[in-house]
This record gives sequence, structure tokens and C-alpha cells, in this order.
Amino acid sequence: MDTPEKNIPDFLYKRFISTLTKIIAETLDKQPYWWVQVNGAKEKSMIFDSHTRLLWDTCADMGKTFEVDEGAKAAAASRDGKLSNWRLPTKLELTAFAKTTANPLRKGIKNRLKDKYDWLSADGNVDLDTLGLVNYRPGALMPCNEALVAKSNVEIVAEALRRGWQLRDCTAQERPLDLNMLQDEPDLMAAYLDVDYISARLPKLDTLQFTDPNKGLWEFWGMDEALLARQGVRARNPALDVRDSNVAIDFGTNSTVVAYDDNDQHKLLRVGLSDYWQQERAEHYENPTLLEFIHFPDLLEAWHKDTFRPGVSWDQVRYSHAAQQSLRDNNSDPRVVASILAKIKQWALRESTSPRVRLSDRQEPQGMEHELAALTLRNPVRGQAMQVSPQDPFDPIELYAWFLGLHINWRGRGLFLRYYMTFPVAYPREVKDKILASFRRGLMRSLPATLVGERAFAQFAVEERASEPAAYAAGVMPCLGIKPDIEGFAYAVFDFGGGTTDFDFGYYRLPTPEEEDEGKEEVFEHFGAAGDKFLGGENLLENLAYRVFRHNLDVCRDKKIAFTRPLDAEEFAGSEMFLQQTQAASTNTAMLMSRLRPLWEKGALENTSGIETLDLLDRSGQKVSCQLAILPDALNAYLEQRVEQGVCNFLAALEKAFAKHKPDQVQVLLAGNASRSQRVLDLFRALETQRHTEPPSSESQVRVYRYANQLFSEQSLSLVIHEPLTASEQDPFTPTAKTGVALGLLRLCPGSPVKVINRTQDQSGNEAPFAHYVGRVRQGTFLPIVAQGSDYEQWHELGAPSEGVFNLYHSQSPQAHTGMLKQGEPGLFKKRLDLFGHFHGQRVFARIVGPSTIEICTAASHQALEQDELENNRVLDLDD
Repeated sequence: MDTPEKNIPDFLYKRFISTLTKIIAETLDKQPYWWVQVNGAKEKSMIFDSHTRLLWDTCADMGKTFEVDEGAKAAAASRDGKLSNWRLPTKLELTAFAKTTANPLRKGIKNRLKDKYDWLSADGNVDLDTLGLVNYRPGALMPCNEALVAKSNVEIVAEALRRGWQLRDCTAQERPLDLNMLQDEPDLMAAYLDVDYISARLPKLDTLQFTDPNKGLWEFWGMDEALLARQGVRARNPALDVRDSNVAIDFGTNSTVVAYDDNDQHKLLRVGLSDYWQQERAEHYENPTLLEFIHFPDLLEAWHKDTFRPGVSWDQVRYSHAAQQSLRDNNSDPRVVASILAKIKQWALRESTSPRVRLSDRQEPQGMEHELAALTLRNPVRGQAMQVSPQDPFDPIELYAWFLGLHINWRGRGLFLRYYMTFPVAYPREVKDKILASFRRGLMRSLPATLVGERAFAQFAVEERASEPAAYAAGVMPCLGIKPDIEGFAYAVFDFGGGTTDFDFGYYRLPTPEEEDEGKEEVFEHFGAAGDKFLGGENLLENLAYRVFRHNLDVCRDKKIAFTRPLDAEEFAGSEMFLQQTQAASTNTAMLMSRLRPLWEKGALENTSGIETLDLLDRSGQKVSCQLAILPDALNAYLEQRVEQGVCNFLAALEKAFAKHKPDQVQVLLAGNASRSQRVLDLFRALETQRHTEPPSSESQVRVYRYANQLFSEQSLSLVIHEPLTASEQDPFTPTAKTGVALGLLRLCPGSPVKVINRTQDQSGNEAPFAHYVGRVRQGTFLPIVAQGSDYEQWHELGAPSEGVFNLYHSQSPQAHTGMLKQGEPGLFKKRLDLFGHFHGQRVFARIVGPSTIEICTAASHQALEQDELENNRVLDLDD
């Protein structure tokens, strides 16, 4: 017959026993004295004083009297309670014990114990009638013991259990301390009551969840029926709660959105709140992509012990909204900032050779540091039971996906097995596959272990479905009242997110007869994609912090403060003393970014004094107070210039995308929370009004206005700007600039009447489109030869080498396409290729082999290439 201990997971059983122990322990303080019986003996051999924690030996022969030396020897020889180290009490201990009216040994006049007044102490014989020392008379013996003095009540209860002691209060009723509770059959209901709350702060279970015929626990499925009946609880087959629904996940740099299909109603989920009873708010559905590490060793032990629903505790790690609140409440505390992992998604882009990310938890007195290895591909093997071990690399994306899964697969909602994800346009296939594998592991581990053996489990899948901008277009077109026609509407998406800005271009049209036969009713055909790799809200903030540090180098030099450099920022003279890839440097940057965030998100700093005082970490890791001068005008000027550059990049990419089709009108969809910035809105409004009456007002608007006229001088193009959608108080599930991606993705799931045709991906063999322009400089101007989005594996002639050297230039700026990018401008990079062999008549060729990699060689001609007559063959990673 099964026992509860056998079925309860170890972490729940320990928690259950710990809770019971605490309940029992709290009773100890309610009575001043407790009788202690040893090993079931009828005689009460000791008294426990709950105030002093001393044990008193009541088995000593009190008919005898001793001098102090003799008494000390007799006390030391005692083994009452199987304890050693018995001793004589001090005068103070003895008199305090005797004076307490609740002492059960008080008998006789005044403070006498057992009607005796002469008692031995380590200081001499004590007359309890006078409470003075009387050294000329012998006294009775009552030794004491300090075995429990340093122990907590919980530890005392554990010690009593271990030694087989029974405790009864020293009242007339002699009520026992119910230690048997810890030895009885564990209560399944009590053990599982907090099972959802422990890890994710999901609501605690109520009694009906255990007892109602229509409910029951998945965890009890397969347990001994007699055991369940004996305890009055019910099991539930998890297969009954599998939902025939799709889940869409938009895994973002700053926040993650989860949407699911509830009988054709598309709904959003809140995850990571500390209290789910609070009123829903729009921001609850934008779940911060954050993890907060409290205790790494305990987390890793729990995470690597159980495969499904491991016993990870809120006291070990927190995530999403709770982690964000902790960061907001403690943004001036380096220890808290160092314990929070942001940019989880961007961490996935790091190569194995990149500097490692380091974190510290919040153990006292100094946090434990943990180094994150690069993300690797670890897919669960279909048909094989998934297993975990302490040798597995710790994967924060897997952990974050597990947290999402706990909320998605909450017992109040059901179990979901079909998941669809979306990615930025430029993410390489290799990176997407790694993230998908991490989500497969994390989401699978969020399911109850009892489901794994059921046939329904075979449906589990996590798949990529569409790019983020394409999903957004699918999500918001119906909300904007835009309906497709036969010719189709040209559209462009400007998706300004936390990490990057993606551009997507295409047509929204009605299906062809052949597509109608496939059951399709509307088609998104996108044939152009580009982006601004470094135009992301978090990257802008990192650049602001970098500029503030550079402005305060004297302070950093004096305080020995290091910081990090954004990938798109320039180094400076002497920077080697300040720029470091250390945890302290990363923490310092994150601290300053937190202070500067209001300038980007709200347009002004909270502190208007021009001086920010904050604690930073010096090179030895010690906290030092620093005062940094802030120049808001200079920072605003940078933001204006960088956003302007991003909008110009978008216009250049739009001109290239529609170069063959040349529509009269393009519907421009502004997506991503960063598109709500007033700087962004003002520039796009200028683009829309340029075809109407109001002239642009700011210098930045004038420059964008002129640039657009220059690009589209030969066509009459009208841009219809659709500003970022805002949340609806009446319907929180209406798509917004952020939630529109996940909600749109649900419209693109298999079986949907909406079809997506990705011409760019078809050209690149399901890989991300080529992200660079490659060419040479001629007359001081960049001449692109290989364009963004060009076909893979096709050779392009770049030019002739000069004296064994060829200077190859490349850029990710869409403006490279326009022929306006000059030598030496930011965003244009040079790679010197040193070549060997015979150069006369030779040409340098290049072909695309990856999203950011090209293969180069020298050959006499294309025909020579086809005959494999080539030299200097190598592969270049343009991101290095």
C-alpha cells in the first residue's frame, strides 16, 4: 500500500514537515515550563524552562545533601535524558527558577522547592527563604543543562523527536505537546495546499480543489485509491484538462506577451504578479522579461533535481513583474541590480567566444557570483523521457519559459500543448533554434509529470510561425478597419522595440483562386525586411549612460569606476582604464540606466538638479558614493539624432522594398512601445503632413522631410501613418503597440484563414535575410554591390585587389542602398583583406553564406569560379 511520504515530492514533504514543526514549536512559548519524559518512561525526569531554555534534572536524589565540590561531581556524572554536561546552576539561575510562581516544584513557604530551602549552586549553598548564600550548610542537588539553550523552538522540537522525548505542560491538565503530528501519516491536502503558490505566487488551492467530484489534483493521478479515499481527496487525470487551443508567445527584450485562443476569443495572460487578486491593468499583460536571483545554490539544486514542476521557490528566484518591482524599489542598491538578469533575449545572441554574463544572488553577507555560459542547442528528444541533472548548463531562457508555462498551464485554466513563437526579422536560424529548444524544455517542464505518460502528451510542440512585424500587421489590420482587396494594400511596419527596430514591407490582399482553394480568405505577402540593429529602447539607454560616464571621467578616475561600452559606441582615448566586461562594470551601467530611464520614456528626468548621486561599485567591488553631472540637453540631442537616423533608415528601406512595385500609398504601422515616444511620433507626423498643408516645425522634422522628398522625388507617394495602438479600458484584450504581435500571431496559426507568404525567407532558404550591404568605396562614397536580402550562395564581383590588399566595406544602414553613405561616416565599416598569390587579372568575389557571413575568394572570372579555379578562399563574419 502506498504511503503519502512516498508520493509527495521531497520539496513539498520537507515544507509540510517544516510547517507542522513551526506550529508545534510556537506552542512551546505559551507555557513557561514543560515536563520531559524520556523514552516513554512514566516518570517525568526533567523540566524545560521555555524562557531560559535550561533543562532541570528532577531525578536527582533530593534526600541527600552535598557540599559544593561533591555536588558538582554528582551533577557532572548525571546522564538524565541521555545527556552529558550537567552542571550546578548559578545562584542567579537557581533563584530565578525558584521565584517563578508557575514552577511545578514550588512547595512550602516563600520560594522553597519541594519544601526544601537549602539548594546547591555553583556559587555555594543558597537559602531560598532569604535568597542568600549560606556556605556553612550543605544543600540539595538539582543540576541544569544547556543542551537546548542555543536552539530555536523548531530545533528543540526536532531534538525531542530525535531523542524520543515526550513533553507535557506543567499545568494541572499536563497537556502534551503533540509531537505525534510529525510521525502520523502526512496530510495530503495540507502538503499540497500551497503547491502553486510556492514557485510562482499563483493562488493557493481551496478545499474544493481537493474534494469536489469535478476537480481533484493532477499530482494525485496514479496514486493508491485507498490512500486517497482514506484522506478524502480526489485525483484528476490531467489529460481531461488538455485544451484544444493555441498559445502565442512574443518573447521580447523588455517584455513578453502571452496570448491564447479561448474558443475563438483571443485573450492575454498576466504572469509574474505577486497578487493575482488585484484589479487587472493594461500593463499587467506586458510581462517584463526579467529574472531576479535570490539564492543560486538552492535554485540550482531544486532546478536540477526534478524534471517536471521542480521545487523552485520564490525565496530562490523571482521573475517578471515581481522582479521589475524589486528593481524599481531598489534601483540605488548595487546588490539588487546585480541580482537581476535583464536582456535575456539578447543574451541568446552571444557567441561562445563572447565575454560571459555574470550575476550575483543576494545571499548574506556577500552574494554568490554565477557565470552564464553561452546558450547551446538542447532539444528534448521526441519519444524519450526528458531528464535533468546537475551537469546540465543553467539556461535562464528555459527557466523563464518554465515560469511562463506555470501560468499558462495553471489548474484554473487547463493545460496547453501547442505553442507558437515569433522572432525579429534578422535573427539567425541558429539562434532561433536555440531559443525554441529552451522554450520547449521550459514549457514541457511546466506540465504535470502525470501527463507525460498520457497519449495526449504527444501533441506537445513549440514552433516558430512568423516574424514579429508580420504578426503585428496581421493583428492590427482588422482594428484599423483596413480590409484587403484584389490588388492589395501596400504596408510597412516600423517595429521599435527594446532591443532592435525591425522594418517589414509587403501587401495585404485577397487570395488568388488557388489560395481560396486552400481555405484562405486574406493574404499577407511580405517581400522586404530590414531594420536598425542598434535602435532599441534599452540600447539607447545604454548609450545615454555611456555618455554620462564619459562626461564624468574625472569622478570615475578618482573613484576607480568601470563601465561598459554599447556595441555601437566609439571608444575614447584612455578608455582601457574604464571599459571592462566585469559584473561591477555591468552593474554600474545598469544603475545609471535606471536613473536615466525617465528621460527616454517620459521626456524628463525625475531629478532636475543636474546632479545624480548614486552608489556604484569600484574595481574591487566595493560600494562607493558618486555624484555624476547630467546634461539633459546633450542627452536629448543624442536621442533626437539617433531616432532621426532610424526613421531615415526606415525610409531608405521602404524605397528599396517598393522600388519595383511603386505603390501610390503605403499604410505605415508604428509598432513596439518605443514607437510611442514623442520624438518618433513627431517625425512620422511630419512625413504624413508633407503631402498636405502643415510644414514641419523642428529641424529634425525638416531634415526627415527633405530626405523623404529626395528618396521619392520621382513618384507620388502618400504615407498613411497609423500611430501605436493604445490599450482599451473596456476591452483589455484589444491589440496594442506591444500586445498586437502575440494577438496577431494567433491569427496566423495552422488552420487559420490568413496566409503569410515570406518571399525574403524563401530566397534565403528559411534562414534570416542577409543583414549587410557589402561593397567598396569609390570617390569617397560607398558603392554597395551585395545588397541586404540578396540571395544566398550567388557569387558577386567586388573589384580588383591593389598590391595584394582589398579594402572591403560593409554596412547595415539601409541608407547604404541610396548611394549617400560617405567614407568615414558612422555605420560604415572597413575590413582589410590581405591576399596572396598572383594578382594580375584577378578579381575579389563574395557570396552570402549566413545572415552576417560571406565567403570571399579571388578568381579571374565567374567562369573560373565555376571551374573551381580560385584562391584566398575564406569566410568572414561581418559582425566581428
